[in-house]
Amino acid sequence: MIVASHCLTLCPLCAYHDTMVERGSSGGGGEEGFTGRAAIGYDHGYDGEVFYLGLALDPHYVDGWVEGCLERIGEDYPEEELLFRDLWEDETQREVVIESLKADCEVRTGRPAGL
Repeated sequence: MIVASHCLTLCPLCAYHDTMVERGSSGGGGEEGFTGRAAIGYDHGYDGEVFYLGLALDPHYVDGWVEGCLERIGEDYPEEELLFRDLWEDETQREVVIESLKADCEVRTGRPAGL
């Protein structure tokens, strides 16, 4: 597995992250919050740096996971975050973004316990 230098340390929890997961976020700063699998995905992307293949077909999980990864990356590499966000907006490039972000995370088969 190739790991980018910005993924070698786990980002500490911050007030922004607590707000995103506990109160929710739409990923774009809107009023709708992440709930359910989107919130789980966000937490896996932001804190856990893990992706579960068993949830890969759940668009809510994937959207939350991508947002969590991008928030984490943006803390140290804001330009890289913007590049990925621009690519994510292009529907034809979403798989490229997902595969790039997975390369910096631990990919696990199955689902987390309880899901």
